[in-house]
Order: sequence, then structure tokens, then C-alpha cells
Amino acid sequence: MTLNRSDLGKGVEPDSCFYIQNAQAGQGLGATIPADLPPDLAVEVDIANRSDSKLNIYQAMGVPEVWLYQQGEVKIKELQDGVYVDGVTSRSFPAIGVEQLNQWLQLRKTGTDLTVVRAVRQFCREL
Repeated sequence: MTLNRSDLGKGVEPDSCFYIQNAQAGQGLGATIPADLPPDLAVEVDIANRSDSKLNIYQAMGVPEVWLYQQGEVKIKELQDGVYVDGVTSRSFPAIGVEQLNQWLQLRKTGTDLTVVRAVRQFCREL
């Protein structure tokens, strides 16, 4: 999905983005999502290039939460008073913290995708 804001003169194409709290407001809009309805969560995976420069665009658009995967770990960035700060837990998924996300990443290094899926399912059952 490409997020363009002509009023800001900016645009960004996240690796993934999600409407969670605003899912109902965005349902059925397709490509006509209004500019004042930013996604609740954007995900950036840095393999070749760093996504730090995209944060100012997400900030201007009012995206409340960004997950950055950089150098083998996930960071949760949350928008507070117009500035991104490191978060400990996800706003979109309050039961999940940065520590848990990184544990699942470490598990993937020693296991398979299925190993991680099973661990996430177990975590959800225990909530």
C-alpha cells in the first residue's frame, strides 16, 4: 500500500501496514482511504537500507505505532506528543511487548516458521 499525503507533500510505502483500531472506519474504502485515516501500525523491515528516514513521514501522517526490524531485532516506536519514542509494549497489541517479539525472532533463528507459529499460538492461549 502506498500512503500519499498531497497536503503534506509526502508519501511512503511501508513494508506492511495495518488498520486495527480503525479497521471498521477503513473497511470497504479500498484505494480511497482518506488522508486523515493513517494506519494504526506500520512495519518496516530493514535488510539493505535503513528505514529511519521514513519515521518523519509516518510522524507527519500521524501513524501511532511503527515496528522497525533492524540488525536482527525489533524496535517498537510509538508516537508521543508528535515524536517517536521507543516503546516497551505495542499499542495495537497491548499484550505483546518488544521483548516478546524479539524472543520469537530468536526462536526463528534456531527453529522453523512453524516453531514460531506454535509459540505465538501458545502465547495467545495463555492470555
